[in-house]
Amino acid sequence: MSNDSNSTAAGRRRFLVRTLASGVAVATSSAVGQSVPGSAPIVAPPPAAGGRLTIGEGGRGPSRFAPSFVKDVGLLTDLNDTNQGGAWWNFDTYITPVSQFYIRNAFPTPRAELDRRVDPRHWQLKIHGDGIERELVINYDDLLKMPSRSIISVMQCAGNGRSLFWEQGGFVDDPMKVSGNGWGLGGVGQAEWQYVPISHILGLVGLKKNAKSALFWSGVDGKAANTQSDTGRPLPISELLERGNDIGLAFKMNGMPLPADHGAPVRALVPGWCGGASTKWLTEIKIASHDFWVRLNTTDHTMIGPDYTPPKGAPNDEYRFIRPDQLLGDPVTWQPGRSALTVPLMLVKQPGIPPNYPLARGEMPVMKAGPQVLRGYAWAPQAGVRRVDVRVNGGRWEEARIIDSQPNRYAWVRFEFPFSPRGGDYVVETRATDRNGNAQPATVPFNQGGYNFVAIPKFHMRFA
Repeated sequence: MSNDSNSTAAGRRRFLVRTLASGVAVATSSAVGQSVPGSAPIVAPPPAAGGRLTIGEGGRGPSRFAPSFVKDVGLLTDLNDTNQGGAWWNFDTYITPVSQFYIRNAFPTPRAELDRRVDPRHWQLKIHGDGIERELVINYDDLLKMPSRSIISVMQCAGNGRSLFWEQGGFVDDPMKVSGNGWGLGGVGQAEWQYVPISHILGLVGLKKNAKSALFWSGVDGKAANTQSDTGRPLPISELLERGNDIGLAFKMNGMPLPADHGAPVRALVPGWCGGASTKWLTEIKIASHDFWVRLNTTDHTMIGPDYTPPKGAPNDEYRFIRPDQLLGDPVTWQPGRSALTVPLMLVKQPGIPPNYPLARGEMPVMKAGPQVLRGYAWAPQAGVRRVDVRVNGGRWEEARIIDSQPNRYAWVRFEFPFSPRGGDYVVETRATDRNGNAQPATVPFNQGGYNFVAIPKFHMRFA
């Protein structure tokens, strides 16, 4: 989409954000919101000391500001000082509002008032390396004058679903122990991104035939302002050439300038790959005739386990903040198909539960028995979603109704499933199948970082 189409895009965006998708209405003492017809109210537990997130009410909750972030994180699960998860059980829109969009940082969010490298007035992007004909330095105004497009795409942390490695896989003890943030299913969101396609950038610098890899580098998000960090991610040149109009430099999110917590002023956008590949606070692109090895494709965001073979570096490869002996596993790239109900997970085995999670350890969401509709989301960015199936208590799979058409393969769809439970405990499973016929598997192999849990999720619910 060109800049000339921004007004049309804004109108569509307003419609999409207001479109209710899922979210099971909550039974609350104040009755702020009425139940959606056909939906099943979940009885939210009383708030814990310090306040838990609610279940329902459109995701409303108390404001909460933390020093590592710029935006109000009151609607997010409090994972730790630099990471906040989405409350997926409250998702009820096609486009995820910024207030409900997860944050995955290694360090505190860089702030323009403290570090001029992320101030749009001073920001610069250097593009260089032996894989291009001409080096280029551009500023923010230069970028805004370039041809741009917009795309609706899921952004997902590689660790989304890690909780289910513990809960369903049982990987809690050495030597098969998974470590990391307990995202539940909230390390995902969908936004409309406006970006300059990488095909345009490559045309400006002139790609040489020897170009092999491009390193998208931040170097900005350190432990303190104005220090150098180790954050960045390489992509093969073949990926940039194949998807030159889909991959790019994003400067807007949901029609507004990119928020600080999401990479302002400019981030890479790599739809379909794990979120770590869409480098935030971008300051450098190096295009070279060799491969790059950095934290996010060696010791982090990497499948390390007996089922995965580590890559081998070449003598002329470039290492940043990493050593050749730290190529430990298979880097996470594409995100396979997944699905989720807008219902909180019962957490029993997870090592640490966010202090504001709505359920206590071992507690099920309690819902009213009787006719209702379960709702959820599914995405399969490699090919797009063909169908979603739902199974109750190990019975036969039944096809759910998909609500949305997909504008592209990177977007998610919403689905719904009629359900008439009697009182008692139930386990509901969801399974997405992509347009190539690939369905979510029953299990996935162990990897110690708990990345890419793409197995069929199980949702435990109690009806009364």
